[in-house]
Amino acid sequence: MNISNLKTITIIGAGAMGTGITSVAATAFPQSKILLIDSNEVQLKNASDRLEKWNRKDRLKNPEIQFAEVEFLGDFKQLAKFSAPDLVIEAASENMQVKEKIFSQINEFATDETVLASNTSSLSLTKLALCVNKERRKNTLGLHFFNPARVMKLIEIIAAMDTSPETIEFARELCTAMGKTSVVCKDAPGFITSRLGIVLINEALFALQEGLASAEEIDTAIKLGYNHPMGPLSLADFIGLDVVFSVTQTMFENFQDSKYRPPVLLRKLVEAGHFGRKTGKGIFEYS
Repeated sequence: MNISNLKTITIIGAGAMGTGITSVAATAFPQSKILLIDSNEVQLKNASDRLEKWNRKDRLKNPEIQFAEVEFLGDFKQLAKFSAPDLVIEAASENMQVKEKIFSQINEFATDETVLASNTSSLSLTKLALCVNKERRKNTLGLHFFNPARVMKLIEIIAAMDTSPETIEFARELCTAMGKTSVVCKDAPGFITSRLGIVLINEALFALQEGLASAEEIDTAIKLGYNHPMGPLSLADFIGLDVVFSVTQTMFENFQDSKYRPPVLLRKLVEAGHFGRKTGKGIFEYS
């Protein structure tokens, strides 16, 4: 697959990540058609509104800018009306069962040339690839975007066990066309960023749980002491504590290393539905 020949791009999941990735793709490939799929009608409507707002904002900066046409679909059956996708990017919740179901469904509409990518931040791409035809596993990989996808410059490219060198090269070119910097890593739990970053977030949560210092002081210490733009506790709220909890569980289950065990504080916040910025309350409160 050549990125200049991308005609149809399918993105699955109209949450914050899926909508952001759609915006990035629509700007990078204005000649393509983009299909955004989500069974949640409210999420689709919110995605449509956000994309329209972002497009208006971008046109104020550059009146000549062009965007790809975006179609909003409520289920996979509607894909039958369109040509087979050249590229699929799944951006659903960080849950292996959910992603496996999606890859099994998209396998019905893909071809042996379709590149199949997951936006997972920690789950096994090799296991996920088992949900598609054997011939298509060479085209399956991870494309880990960061939130907000329109702003963050990094994309992790994760090579599954059977991912071909050609698919990795395609992914590198894709990232460059999107204005992103890419790094390539093997398929191991947490890849590079989650594996390293979750340790810092976890330790910050344990420090807070133990009463070492206040949340504000912990974040200030890391921001000013290590020149981080955002403290680890604020970052956890920004990512979503439910996502952080899921990643810690995945890491702990795979490595059996206590440094990845989720703190009780994190578990209780998630049980209470306090996920961070997206719910208005997490470690911090948001108006």
